[in-house]
Amino acid sequence: MLVASPANVEVLYHTEIRRMLGDERLAGVEVEETRTGTTRRIDTSGVFSFVGAGPRTGWLPPGIQTDAKGFVLTGRDVVVPPGETPARPPAALETSHPGVFAVGDVRHGSVKRVASAVGEGAMAIMFVHQHLADL
Repeated sequence: MLVASPANVEVLYHTEIRRMLGDERLAGVEVEETRTGTTRRIDTSGVFSFVGAGPRTGWLPPGIQTDAKGFVLTGRDVVVPPGETPARPPAALETSHPGVFAVGDVRHGSVKRVASAVGEGAMAIMFVHQHLADL
């Protein structure tokens, strides 16, 4: 999918940062176009890196429900199959498999920010303790 960008923004597809350049502060980056191997220097004083856009959940077992994009369903987003009645509804960060929790960018509907992922991780620990106490 191509995304429109302002005239002063260059979107670099298939490109990875190879080096950050500068002495006391960022002066530029060396980037590589991964399809061709071509590298170039871009003079810049700032870089924004957005990670987590792709969930990378292909390794999960089929019992862990995901949305169409592969993000893990948790809490109220978990779909109960027809004819099944779970012992209890999943906790806020709990997946379709009781006792398995998902936090951060991999979770459907997450905020996609480090601070929220850290907070979710702390909450998940509490849910794990509650789950273990109920066993």
